Amino acid sequence: MKNFENELTRMLGIKFPIIMAPMFLVSNTEMIVEATRAGITGAIPVLNYRTDEEFREALEELKTKAEGPVGINLIVNKSNFRLKEQLKICVECKVDFIITSLGNPKEVIDTCKKHNIKVFCDVTEEVYAKKVEQLGADALIAVNSSAGGHAGKLSAGELIPLLKSVCNIPVISAGV
Repeated sequence: MKNFENELTRMLGIKFPIIMAPMFLVSNTEMIVEATRAGITGAIPVLNYRTDEEFREALEELKTKAEGPVGINLIVNKSNFRLKEQLKICVECKVDFIITSLGNPKEVIDTCKKHNIKVFCDVTEEVYAKKVEQLGADALIAVNSSAGGHAGKLSAGELIPLLKSVCNIPVISAGV
């Protein structure tokens, strides 16, 4: 069998270097549980839950059923007025990683570092990649032109080598 070990598999303790993307109104606990059973991991957008109580219940369910690490996607820009409480719940429920999107991830990175939670930051350009690396991100999510949702402008073939040339943390492709 082929060895798929790389920085991501070692960082998260997964068999294959794949994160099932956090899909708004699509990702759910059952999908994440099945992802962990398949040797990968996945993330759910916190915005898939209407209340903080629903979000906490989902995380508690995941912690009892998942067979590997689970992640949450947090929107970190000012439009997410529930960010502080969402982050608090992630810490209390001991999620394994957080993917930040659409804003400055400093507060999330600083909080997660204290609790051994990995933080992967969505980036579409090298300037943002350098900024989040300096803030202490554990990896970059290269949001390229083939990514779903809020796609970047560059193809994976352009963005990934660019990010790898300017940063020293792992680069994970969002899209093909």
